[in-house]
Amino acid sequence: DMLDFLLQSGEISEHDGLLATWFHRANSKEQMNMALASDVMILEADVTLEGYGTPNQKPVPIMAHPPDVYSDNTLDQWLDAVLDSRKGIKLDFKALDSVGFSLDLLKQKNSSRGINRPVWLNADILRGPNVPSFVSPVNGTRFLQLIQKTFPDVTLSPGWMVLYIPHIPGIGTYSRDMVEQMYHLIKDVPQKVTFPVHALLVHRGWQHISWLLNQSPRFSLTLWQGSDHPTVSDLLFVRDNTQPAQVYYDIYEPTLTAFKEAARNRSGVRRFYPGGNLMDFLYPGEGPAEITFPIICWNADCVCVSLDEDGGMLVLHVVSDRNQPGVPVLGDSGTSSQPFTLQRVCELLGQRTDAPWGVYLRVHGHQLLEASLKLLQATYSAEELYRPIWISMESSQSSYSTNVDSQDFVSTVEELFPYVTVVLAEQNWP
Repeated sequence: DMLDFLLQSGEISEHDGLLATWFHRANSKEQMNMALASDVMILEADVTLEGYGTPNQKPVPIMAHPPDVYSDNTLDQWLDAVLDSRKGIKLDFKALDSVGFSLDLLKQKNSSRGINRPVWLNADILRGPNVPSFVSPVNGTRFLQLIQKTFPDVTLSPGWMVLYIPHIPGIGTYSRDMVEQMYHLIKDVPQKVTFPVHALLVHRGWQHISWLLNQSPRFSLTLWQGSDHPTVSDLLFVRDNTQPAQVYYDIYEPTLTAFKEAARNRSGVRRFYPGGNLMDFLYPGEGPAEITFPIICWNADCVCVSLDEDGGMLVLHVVSDRNQPGVPVLGDSGTSSQPFTLQRVCELLGQRTDAPWGVYLRVHGHQLLEASLKLLQATYSAEELYRPIWISMESSQSSYSTNVDSQDFVSTVEELFPYVTVVLAEQNWP
């Protein structure tokens, strides 16, 4: 484990991926020596074959980033130099042809002198966001097979090819299909796995990235960037929804320093993902096993009293306003003459970011479902919704009826505001 290695070598004081530091493209001897003389902890370098793709191609792994196919530094020389230091190792492969020869060399080095540190092996094995179909990734099945056969004592870093185009509205991010393909490829490998994820796309793709991360305690993320910088806010969002040891931040200056400063001096609201785990929200780390579920009253006085209590889950029955059909309001109005709207609830919760309450919306009707989801999306876009949100579809009998189309319910949630926990009765699972 990289964090164990850095902790044991005295480079870091705790298991926190934010503390790890990186040197990129330490390929040439000049760059490699510069990295070795610096205080960075992990050297990242690119491996290809000498003369790759030319008539002069040789089965000799060298350190070069495409389009370069020649270098003053071979992988053999690079490993000898780095293994004489206390640096971690990350090797990036842009083509499968160099993988087998490199693994043979790693096996040989481990036998002759010992590799006493983590080695990360990276390759983009799937097409990711915005990458056209004619662009081919590294063959993931073969990449993993070669590692298992020749030198399995590594950390895997299987990623997606990504095309990030700034300032383009609606640019794609990581999808459910992408993460499920990745999980299918790596679910049975025995190694630790760190998934490289583009830092400018991670927030909008968190619904799916977080699912993948939570499939195994062996999994972690490594956020990376190109020439465009992520926002500190997006980095804090990831930080607030993971454990420190789950994420490495391969981010450039000056953003990295600004992010570290913000993470160190947190005084604002925790940017909790609304589709996240309720227990993690209420009791970060270990906590009680029981949660109270009070039914919230619909008038403002009762709402505020509830928010001042210890915390738990606010259960709201969402019905239509009698005077304005289609406007979501809270049910069980009691004696109040003025309906308490869902919009007002969102405003109150936005004002009380300190109140440790999740929200469970039990929505009565498809039209109200759409209106409620659009309201949640608007509140989330305004950065005023950082608490767990559960949602279910109710019939007039307060239970699922046979004519409720649960598939349509789920697809509506996916389309309008997917960052929630969907609650389904067992007989209505799609």
